[in-house]
Formats: sequence, structure tokens, C-alpha cells
Amino acid sequence: MHDADRQSPDRRRVLLGVVPAMLLPFVASLVYFILLTESRLTQVLYSATKVFTLLWPAAALWWIEKRPLRTRHVTLREHLRAVPLGAGSGLVIAGVIVGAYALTPLGDYVRGFADTVRERTERLGVVDHYVLFGLFLAIAHSLIEEYYWRWYVFGRLVTVVPRGVAYGLASLAFAAHHYVILGCYFSPPGMILFGTCVGIGGAFWCWLFRRQNTLLGSWISHALVDAAILGVGHQLLFR
Repeated sequence: MHDADRQSPDRRRVLLGVVPAMLLPFVASLVYFILLTESRLTQVLYSATKVFTLLWPAAALWWIEKRPLRTRHVTLREHLRAVPLGAGSGLVIAGVIVGAYALTPLGDYVRGFADTVRERTERLGVVDHYVLFGLFLAIAHSLIEEYYWRWYVFGRLVTVVPRGVAYGLASLAFAAHHYVILGCYFSPPGMILFGTCVGIGGAFWCWLFRRQNTLLGSWISHALVDAAILGVGHQLLFR
């Protein structure tokens, strides 16, 4: 959403919708990854959080902001123009991830936590269906995150706060629950490094979405990066 597309939104109403959207994934990750890690409620809460990410943007726009659920029309040509940069950036980042794992001491660090990764993944019950789970995360879940974090959170923030602040807040909120998740798999240095990389990636995808005015490029980039990460996960689980 560009400056020209703004319709003098009510700042208070926008924030009433966006602030819970920024905070809930972080709080939920603390609950189901830290506080209730051994509880059967973990899967229920995890699923409820994903349902929230699907429904809340539309609910917030409709009930809180009182805005129609429509966006600027984007032509097929505009969508297609987003593909090269999205695919190219995703391949470059994915290559850096795979290369760092295979060729640098960072790979030795990650492999040192293989047992922890397997234990946590088995607890989630997805080891036997890892490939299908990975395809879902890389394709569908990355699209959901782009819709939630870039289209809604960043897209609404940038209408009521300075652009740099919107980039910072949206990216920090996107990284926050990843810090919690990564902290369950790695030591604090790894959690900080990888979580910060997530935030930087989020800022890049915000820029890509704003530049291209479509989620297609950021989605392709995000999906390729997730595929690389899941490929590393496969190596840790099944080496």
C-alpha cells in the first residue's frame, strides 16, 4: 500500500487492530513452546493461533477499522513483474543458507543440536510426515505469513506511522516469536543470530511488497528461503 493509496485512516482504530496482531504470535509461542510444552493443549493452541492469523486481518479491517475488504487492483502484468526479483532474491538467500550450513563453522554449530532438533520435531509429531509438513510450511504457511505480516501488519502500520518505524515494528514483531521457537532448538547465541536474520528477512520482504505492490514476489522469496531451511532440517533429522 503506497502513500497515494491512503484514505486518512483512523490511527487509533488501525492500532487497535495491528497491535494485537503484532503481539499475539509472540505470546502464543511463549505459551505453547515454553509454558505448556508437555501439555496436550499445545497442538490446540498452535492451531488456534494459525486460525487467528487467517481471520484477524479481515476481522480487524471490517469490525474495528470499518473499512471495506478490498485492495488496489493489481494487473497480471504487475504480478508477473514481481517474479524475477522474488525468485532471484529467494534463490540467493537460500544459497547462502545452504552454503553456510555445508561450508562454514556455522554448520558444525547447527549439527551440534541435531538431537535437540529431532527430539522437538518428534514431540510435534511431524517426523514421519516431514516432507509433506515441509511442503506445507514452504508453500502455504509462507503465503499465510506474507498475508499476515506484510499485507496486514506492515501494510496498515505504514499508513499511521513513519515508514522507517513501520519497517522496524513489523520486522521486530515478525522476528519475536521466531526468537522463542529458535530458543527451543539452539543456545542463546544461535537464537539471537538466527532470530535477527529472520527480522532482516522480514524487513526485506516488507520492502519487496511495498516496491512491487503485490505479495507474489515476497511470497516466492519467502517460500524458497523456507525450503532451504527445511532442507537443512531434513539433513539434521535423517542424516
